[in-house]
Amino acid sequence: MNFQILDADYVREDKGPVIRLFGRGEDGRSVCCFVPGFEPYFYVNTKSDPGSAGELLKERFSSAIKKVEIVNKFEPVGYQVSPKPMLKVTTYDPGNVPEIRDEIAGIPAVKEIYETDILFRNRFLIDRELHGMGWISVEPSSDSSPDQRLYCDDVITASSIEEIEKLSNAPLKYLAFDIECLPLGGSLPMPETSPIIMVSLSFSPAFEGYGSLVLVSKPVEGVSDNVETFASEADMLNRFFEVFQQYDPDIVGGYNILDFDIPYIVDRVSILNDPVNTVRPVTGRDGRLLSYRKIGTRTMVSMPGRVVVDALPLIRSQFSLKRYTLRNVAKELLDMEKLDIAPSEMEEHWEDSGEKILRFIDYAQRDSELALELFMRLRLLDKYIAVSQVSGSLLQEVVDGGQTSMVDNLLLREYGKRDRVIPPKPSDDEVGFRNLSSEGLKGGEVLEPKKGLIENIIIMDYKSLYPTIMMAHNLCYTTVVEKDRPQGETIKPPSGGEFVSAEIFKGVMPTILENLLNRRIETKKRMKGASSEEEHRVLDATQLALKILLNSFYGYSGYTRARLYSLPLANAVTSFGRENIINTRAIINGQINKVVLRDSKVLFTEEVDVPRAGDRTVSLSVVYGDTDSVFVQCTSKTPISLDDAGLVGSRIADTVSASLPDPMELEFESIARRGIFLAKKRYAIWVFERAGNEWKDSIKVKGMETVRRDWCELTSKTLNRVLELILKEGNVEAAVSHVRQVVDRVRNIDVRKDKDIIDDLTMTRMFSKNASRYKNKQPHLTVVEKIEERTGAPPAVGERIPFVITAGKDLFVNRAEDPEYVREHNIPIDVDYYIKKQVLPPVERILDAFGVDISNLDYDSKQKGLFDFSDRPREPAVNNRKKREEKPSGSSPSARSQSSLFDF
Repeated sequence: MNFQILDADYVREDKGPVIRLFGRGEDGRSVCCFVPGFEPYFYVNTKSDPGSAGELLKERFSSAIKKVEIVNKFEPVGYQVSPKPMLKVTTYDPGNVPEIRDEIAGIPAVKEIYETDILFRNRFLIDRELHGMGWISVEPSSDSSPDQRLYCDDVITASSIEEIEKLSNAPLKYLAFDIECLPLGGSLPMPETSPIIMVSLSFSPAFEGYGSLVLVSKPVEGVSDNVETFASEADMLNRFFEVFQQYDPDIVGGYNILDFDIPYIVDRVSILNDPVNTVRPVTGRDGRLLSYRKIGTRTMVSMPGRVVVDALPLIRSQFSLKRYTLRNVAKELLDMEKLDIAPSEMEEHWEDSGEKILRFIDYAQRDSELALELFMRLRLLDKYIAVSQVSGSLLQEVVDGGQTSMVDNLLLREYGKRDRVIPPKPSDDEVGFRNLSSEGLKGGEVLEPKKGLIENIIIMDYKSLYPTIMMAHNLCYTTVVEKDRPQGETIKPPSGGEFVSAEIFKGVMPTILENLLNRRIETKKRMKGASSEEEHRVLDATQLALKILLNSFYGYSGYTRARLYSLPLANAVTSFGRENIINTRAIINGQINKVVLRDSKVLFTEEVDVPRAGDRTVSLSVVYGDTDSVFVQCTSKTPISLDDAGLVGSRIADTVSASLPDPMELEFESIARRGIFLAKKRYAIWVFERAGNEWKDSIKVKGMETVRRDWCELTSKTLNRVLELILKEGNVEAAVSHVRQVVDRVRNIDVRKDKDIIDDLTMTRMFSKNASRYKNKQPHLTVVEKIEERTGAPPAVGERIPFVITAGKDLFVNRAEDPEYVREHNIPIDVDYYIKKQVLPPVERILDAFGVDISNLDYDSKQKGLFDFSDRPREPAVNNRKKREEKPSGSSPSARSQSSLFDF
């Protein structure tokens, strides 16, 4: 039998713990596979004789420890010539490990304990070289499976398991659901008082012919075939869990289900259950009841055998939006409308027996449909499935956690192959100590830019810079020289310290990184020959997952909560990076300096014996660099085509790459026809990238207000248009004129006639905690309070709150208002705030580089200025710096003339 691993856990049986693997087979049937015989263990490093220490442990912890063996292992950190004897402690039950580890660590004879906090299921997957979302071939055993009620099509006990390679995913079942609660009196629904009145479910593939199903807790006439009505809330909820079991989903999703729907259902069921009503919220494939627990601000839900995924945090991590309400997300990402009913109107709709209740049902159905559509159309899980397969972590862990656990998983696998042990996660005290030391971590090199407008810029990037540095110089926890010294020379980073070379001992991290990099190169090759869109999509997700993991190892080394933390290692990586970009600048500016274009070839000056007619000399100069990117200006007396610039970029990249140790490589990336550089990490470029045989252009911005969510949309739109006019059209005057028009529109805004501008003036901030927990008053809190006062129901915590600033003499923070309320009541806007604090500051920083007289940007067509009352010509907005500099010192500063972009 072959199936794809979705989840894993273990159960306790008389003979010991038994692993359970849940998944779905090639034939579409769900599977639970029992694997007996695997035992929990950890390692103990002793200060002296391990034999006597082992006897002591067996005697003192006889009820927990099954056996103690002496094994040879290497310690976690440092180059070591030979292993040392340690104790492998095997316990009867996985729960024994956390019970006894602290007491064992306190025994005087014990130096260190290792691998005591690895979940038993993960230990099994690592030791058996199995991966989350990986395919396995199972040979069923004749032994009967444990006597358990399981909601799976097939239940088997395995006699052998082997991972197999299979590109496609199993025919997974997706279920998205959403609940509707009755906010009595328009107030915020509470489980104690507000019943669940509807549950909508959407399925992929369909359930009994239905793509969606709506369950309603009261009889309603005239409903569609996919609507089921019930006599009570309890009957409806029991049907919900019955459908859940019958459909048997692999992926259980929704929108904000972790912070609302699931906790609400659990809490409501506990209130409903009494001698008369019994609701059994069975959701796990093992019959486990639905439950949740709060860990800080996170809600953790376990459904054994299934994967629970909330679309909201996934959308937040993958898309930058102003607001993350389902309505806004559906509109922006799916171009689909959400049906909306205000909380204050829900009670009225629910009590109705005609069109309003039917509309309410449609509203409920739409929410689950949109949630499912987000998963399916945006392929939200593709990346996470691929990361699970590459790292070995279970899909639920990948969706729930950060990259640390994935790096842990890869390190544990390779450490085990090398007979190395890994320490447990650090204590809070250890983290505090590390945080103090981490202040000494120095980042990448950022070269001071040549400021202003620059044309014809070749952009080159180092391919996977930090991973390739670690590979090239064999940088690893396991290669740092501490006690044992190797024979021969060591690698000495600019930041200090020593590492052994790969010839003496190849490090664990460089080995992992090399494997990931080679797999990514191979995967990208396979993408070119993909036989179907599905195959291409899966391979693309895989190469992205490999890229994510490749770039995680450097950050892990300097992460103070990582099992393995090394400030010298992290500093070694960045110091080589800083040295690298400085050397690259020296090669380009000094060694190369100029090239000659001849017949579609790029020649260095020393390669040109005799100049020919048609030769074009191109001067090169590094104008900016940031960690792994180098920007080189090309200057020539004749125009340089994109193809020619691409040839120059490739030749430079090849030359620099030849000076680097393998596998480090500088790659030609793109060409910027024009760029504006204001400061380090603050620039905008009109960039051209090759797409097949064509060049595709776009404007890329870094460190400016086009992408910041704490600015209003009008700021972003204005700045984007200014950049287009300057970078693409080379027209500063047009940019100035556009800004003046925008300012004039805001100055003379009429909310009733120009309601669309309210959307452009709206800002948003995250309502991240209850209002009482904020120390200071903030604009979005003012709006939260006003909404609650008007409707009785405040917005949900975690929602981005939209607001505009209205006119008045009250404090700024008190003048924040709900945009819809402003529209409805025609409330005046604080135009000075928007012009002087929102629109003008970012464009002024751009236009100031071109000598623009900033005072002329604040324009009002309905007011007459000084020059409107005289015959004197009005001062233009753009100054000619060149002419200004040539004037005698006594010249009037107001006597300036306009010029075009190319005069600068």
